[in-house]
Amino acid sequence: MEEHAPRFNLSIVSSDVEVGGARLSAEYALSDEEIAIAHWWVLINCEEVKYWKELHLSFPEVDGDLEYHNMTFANYFRTWMDMIKSDDNPNWSHELLLLAMQPQRARVYPTCTVNGVKFVSEERDSRRRTQNSGVMAKGHGLDYYGVLHSVVELVYAEGMKVHLFKCRWFDTGAQSMKMDQYGNLSVNTATSAYEDDPFVFATSVKQVFYLDDLARGDAWKIANIVHPRNIYRAATLGVTIPGPEADAYQEPNALGIHDVATVRQNNVKHGRVLRIRDEDSTFIDVDPNEETDDDSDDELKHRLPDINFDTEEDSSDDSDYEP
Repeated sequence: MEEHAPRFNLSIVSSDVEVGGARLSAEYALSDEEIAIAHWWVLINCEEVKYWKELHLSFPEVDGDLEYHNMTFANYFRTWMDMIKSDDNPNWSHELLLLAMQPQRARVYPTCTVNGVKFVSEERDSRRRTQNSGVMAKGHGLDYYGVLHSVVELVYAEGMKVHLFKCRWFDTGAQSMKMDQYGNLSVNTATSAYEDDPFVFATSVKQVFYLDDLARGDAWKIANIVHPRNIYRAATLGVTIPGPEADAYQEPNALGIHDVATVRQNNVKHGRVLRIRDEDSTFIDVDPNEETDDDSDDELKHRLPDINFDTEEDSSDDSDYEP
């Protein structure tokens, strides 16, 4: 990001978005019609434009007709911004004038970092061992799941930029989304919907990790929303990042919580009692060294990983405890 990039006082313009990677090939470029749709989507979802939308809907010739409103609002908005820019109208701003002038160009990228979270286009993600293309956007009473097709940067006058995600959305119908008894949402990723409405603000999506649904198989995936933790801006850390392609900084284990294998080995080594939560959310005590009628030594070894026990007698304190 440019160090002295101009800042624009609009809710849809964010300094926490950084595009990355070489621009995508011509096949990903937006057509003139797609640019018009993207611009219209920005207008109707910009909080600062709400006053003008309601004013336009109240016109006798519009009379609440949403289809006519969608077709004509952009032109009305442009005319209004030009006419009242010197009238000291509290609902006018220079940024709104720039927005009304429509984007001068649209750039398309394969990757984007939003608030420290890296998103990668579906095509590029398919060639990686990691997964960063899943997205979820909240709607009015409905969540939309899909994958990132490309990152769109609309460039308005004076360099004002608005970043959108162009997505491939999955069908949200009852036959394409299933919730199991444990609250896991499974999505049929072989479906598609909302082809005429693919855009969403880059700052309004959450990242999703899709896992194979072994019960349903085929294209069904269990959607897991990613909750990033311990993510910081590079400027806050005093770290110089060599470009948008660098992965966002994230501490691997913020609270110093050890993995299950390490905890299990240390507990068994020091004769500690393992506490296991059963289905009723109560705790039962299990001594790993105690034999029962149901569990033989062979069965215990089968259930627990091989552990290298020290031959020397343990001391009474925990001075040698390995965290």
